[in-house]
Amino acid sequence: MTKRRICVLVAVLGVAVCGQAWAHPPNGRGSNQPSSDLPPVIPEGYLSPADVHARYSGPALEIVLSMIEHTPFTGQPPRQEADGEHHNFGSELRGQGTCTGDGCASMGIPPMFPVQLLGTVHTVAYGRPPGGLGTFDTEMLSMSLSSGPVIIRESPTKASTGKTSITDIGGGMYHIDSFFDVFTEQSLDGGANWMPSHSGVRVYLGGVPEPASFVLLALGMLGLAGLGGRRR
Repeated sequence: MTKRRICVLVAVLGVAVCGQAWAHPPNGRGSNQPSSDLPPVIPEGYLSPADVHARYSGPALEIVLSMIEHTPFTGQPPRQEADGEHHNFGSELRGQGTCTGDGCASMGIPPMFPVQLLGTVHTVAYGRPPGGLGTFDTEMLSMSLSSGPVIIRESPTKASTGKTSITDIGGGMYHIDSFFDVFTEQSLDGGANWMPSHSGVRVYLGGVPEPASFVLLALGMLGLAGLGGRRR
């Protein structure tokens, strides 16, 4: 194989594979934990790989949330019910927001603003016995996060389902992979009126590109640069 063909192959594979890993990580990157307890608590929390996390439309305005991190805190002990293991815990949502439209000024919302909301979440791991390992269907049954009159809640009409996998990796450590497809609604007036998100969004536990993805991207860019230089 000639050097030129190798350069083409590296460029195509590097850019293509990294693009797929960045836009649609299959399982996020998960987290290694010293316990199999849920929810897994890590600094990064659950992240969305999408550029737009949620979009809400109201009277003469549109609000877009991006760069969202949703971090669970330790909460109440898990509660075993007939359908599985239930978890109630506190959480924080952080990110960035933008507001466009004439209604932003009348509501006192700046064009760009930081997002930081606190509240509670209720999830269930269906069919999971106490401390059990394996893969389980999960669902976010409720969420209410607020800061003053601004509230974001899990949709009361659309199911926010997902999946969690817990594996014993030895040495007293467990690897936890998890995602949820979350549908939300936002209120700007303390819950009097609600704006549903345009669509749901998939959030992954620690859902950011693996370091290998950046290596592939760098190789791809170098390959493309090499091709461009040879054409000159």
